Order: sequence, then structure tokens, then C-alpha cells
Amino acid sequence: MSMYTQLLVAALHERPRPDANMTTDEALSALLDARRHLGPIASSERDTDWSSVALANQVAYDLALLDLAKCVGLDCDPSFFEQPHRRRIELERELISRGIRLEEVDHNANSSWERR
Repeated sequence: MSMYTQLLVAALHERPRPDANMTTDEALSALLDARRHLGPIASSERDTDWSSVALANQVAYDLALLDLAKCVGLDCDPSFFEQPHRRRIELERELISRGIRLEEVDHNANSSWERR
């Protein structure tokens, strides 16, 4: 199990449990909110703890992604995040194929987001 996977599993167990009745719209809203914090941190914004902030933002996004995937019935598990970037792309593509609209984000973030 990778260190990232361990962090994701720990975060999943430490956070307050999402509402069992969370709707797909609520989960999508949470995902899009978490996505706003992804991407490169401008050098002028970097302080001594910028890498921890970037990692926390990725974990928050992946938790929201797991919640949305579960809302639409996708079988997903944090243990599949050995390669987080690849797993995000796979889940996002599966969500898009199920009609979930994920808006385009900044492609400068080294990401393969898709637009529908």
C-alpha cells in the first residue's frame, strides 16, 4: 500500500461520515468545490508548508470523488489509489460515461480533465 493510499484511508476514517442520504447533486457540488483547490500553487503563494496544503487538497478531492462515485453506484475503494492521478482519471471518465457533467478545469495543472 502506497503512502498516499494510507493517507487517503486514514482521512476517510477520520472525517465525519457523509450523510447517508447525500444526493448526486450534493456530492457533485462537493467535488467541484474541492477541485477549485487543485492545481499548481503559484510561487508567490507558496509558504514553507505549500506541499502539505497541496497534498491535503488532493486528498480532499479524492474523498469527494469517492463519495460521488458511490452515489452513482460505482464500486470504488481508496486502496485503488496506488497511482492517484491515474485512478482519478479512470473514475472521472466513468462518471462522465454515466452522464455526470464534470466541467473543464485549467489544463496547466498537468491533468487530463474532460469536458462534456
